[in-house]
Amino acid sequence: MDENFLRHCYVIRNSEHQQTHNHRYTRFDDHRSYTEQQSQQSLPPVDKYHLVYFALFCCGIGFLLPYSIYITCVDYFHSQFPQTAIIFHLNFIYIIVAFVTVLFSNIIANVLSVKRRVIFGYCLTLVILMFITIFCIALEVFSHHLSYSIFLLSVAILAIGCTLQQSSFYGLTSMLPYRYTQAVMTGESFAGLLASSARISTNLFMPNDSHLSTILFFSLGLLFVQFCFIFYILMQRSTFIEYYVRQCENAKRNEDIEFQIRCHAASINSKQTIVDETEETLESNMTSVREPQFGILTVDTFDDQQQPIIPTHYEYPIKLWFRIKREWYRRVDCMRTIWPYMISIACTYLVTLSLFPGVESEMINCQWREWLPIILMALFNIFDVFGKIFALAAHQLLTPMKLVICSLLRLIYVPLMILCILPKSSPLLSNIFWQFFLSSTLGLTNGYFGSVPMIRAPLPMIEERKELTGNLMMFSYSVGLTSGSLLSYLLDVIIGQSTGVDWCQPLTTLNETKSNMIVNSNITDNISS
Repeated sequence: MDENFLRHCYVIRNSEHQQTHNHRYTRFDDHRSYTEQQSQQSLPPVDKYHLVYFALFCCGIGFLLPYSIYITCVDYFHSQFPQTAIIFHLNFIYIIVAFVTVLFSNIIANVLSVKRRVIFGYCLTLVILMFITIFCIALEVFSHHLSYSIFLLSVAILAIGCTLQQSSFYGLTSMLPYRYTQAVMTGESFAGLLASSARISTNLFMPNDSHLSTILFFSLGLLFVQFCFIFYILMQRSTFIEYYVRQCENAKRNEDIEFQIRCHAASINSKQTIVDETEETLESNMTSVREPQFGILTVDTFDDQQQPIIPTHYEYPIKLWFRIKREWYRRVDCMRTIWPYMISIACTYLVTLSLFPGVESEMINCQWREWLPIILMALFNIFDVFGKIFALAAHQLLTPMKLVICSLLRLIYVPLMILCILPKSSPLLSNIFWQFFLSSTLGLTNGYFGSVPMIRAPLPMIEERKELTGNLMMFSYSVGLTSGSLLSYLLDVIIGQSTGVDWCQPLTTLNETKSNMIVNSNITDNISS
């Protein structure tokens, strides 16, 4: 874009006050008019055969499948590391590292492109999955204690790679029509469903060889993540995505040019004033002109024939200060609009992560035994998919405040699912119906109330705020996940960790087993002392 055109697009001479003030400039009411005229000349491309939708659906599967593989392989971890809360530990470490990565991703969002962040995340994920599958599961080259630590470290590194992808994709889909955000979220649900189906299939195919079935399970997950990576590379060539991304980038570029002009005006003369109602107020006796969109802009001396539009090195400190203030207030302005959606999605995932997968993995049934956690996770993932599909058709069903209230009402699941476990010898809700019903409805409500805020939040925002809105929603999403994982540790203390006791034994045998464990622990303590 020509520099003179940009200057005339932003500032005009106020001829009425030319004698009173040598040079007075005000912007046009809407500096986006040129961009809007350009966009009206060409119609947006059509997603033929829904290929972009399918590619984003696969991308949603790709960045959550590694986490789902770890969590769904609960029977393997319980057999390899008995009398430990490894599922709680894996879940907690993943969520905490993911939360830190989301904060870091918001910082580098304007430094690294979406493509570079996603490719780095995929490469990191594939390397870790390959290492775990070959050295920790297939060859078992590490000792029992070291293997436990390596699994925890690997899930932390996976969290970095997967979260970089996740935050980038939500920022990307916020710039697209809302149904593409739902495509990514549905892919997340299918990741859990795919992992549950694969685990059930490998266990049925090799019922007597848990080691070999686990190798096959992790290998299938690794292969599918590679396919998702290929789909993403092919999706980059889509003119459909390029069109919408270019629209938002042009809007942000215009905003940056406006920012440069204001910083330049603030540095060329001490008798100037740049005031924005939400950003900065600098006192001056100069007469100022109020503008509807960006507040007040008054320039005492600004010769459009002599002064350069690009700031000099003398303008850098004030430019840096204005940039920090601007980035902060941009986020505050966005949060003022989308705060109900941020609270709703945080509450939804707080409840979900406090119960799934940790509490569900501790449920007991003497008929299903080790199959019960796998079946419950499969039910959760199936109904989570149904909830996300329903969210696309009925995302306008509830007002923002009703979304917040319904998300808070899901807290009732916490005591109900605890009663499915306690007391362990005879739970109050011991019937298998309650375990299946609560797990299914937990997934259904998670799918709906977790998708609607992500779909609706970017809709009222202007183009240059859409990617920022997606990043803020991802931040709120991570806050809910982190809070839920912390709450799950409190619930773990309430229900008690797995101690290796078979609660399905007859009462007399059970008492003998418990007394023997107490005696053995006392002997061990005496020896150590």
